[in-house]
This record gives sequence, C-alpha cells and structure tokens, in this order.
Amino acid sequence: MRKYTFTDGGYTFQRIDKKAARRAYNNGLRVLLCPVNLRPGYPYHPEISISGKAAATFEEVLYAFEFYNIRGNETGRYTAFYIPVREVDRFTGETPTAYTLGTLKQYDYSVMEG
Repeated sequence: MRKYTFTDGGYTFQRIDKKAARRAYNNGLRVLLCPVNLRPGYPYHPEISISGKAAATFEEVLYAFEFYNIRGNETGRYTAFYIPVREVDRFTGETPTAYTLGTLKQYDYSVMEG
C-alpha cells in the first residue's frame, strides 16, 4: 500500500488499509472510499464518505461501491480507504506548540460534527 495524504476543506486525510477501515467503520467513524487509480479531492471528488452509523455492514457498502465505481484499468481494480487525521501533542492530546516534546497522528473527530 502506498502512503498518500491529501487536504480537502481544511482537513487532512491519510490512506489506510482495509482492516483499519473496517475497524473505523464498525466503531461509527467516517471513512472515505475512492478507486485506487483516482486521486481524491479537488477538482472531481471521485471519493464517497461513509459512516459506521448506517444500517448496512462494511462489506455491503464496499461491494456496492466497487460494483458501481470500479471499472477496469482506468479506475483501478480495488478501493483505497482514507480517514481524517490531525497531529496532536503526545502527552496532552492538544494542538502541538513550540514546547511540545512529541507528536502523533490521531483521528480527527471534528469531521464527525460537520
């Protein structure tokens, strides 16, 4: 899996694997699905956003997405998954400052509000 990040609407999205996407979806978090050969974001937005609060299971949503959007070599043969992330202070969980000793990336829960 290639590491890929993009920024859209002030949020940073990071590519994750299918196992992590399934876990995030089952926990009620928002996940973006996009054909692997297409790049999400501006100008065409080929991605869709799914939430674990839907009535369908992860496999049902994934099957429906791939049936309608995965069309051969141009779009790719499988789906890429993205989640919103932000960088936070390792110890406090707040926005990093000049005095921060270390940072890590975590899920950006502010995306769930919008």
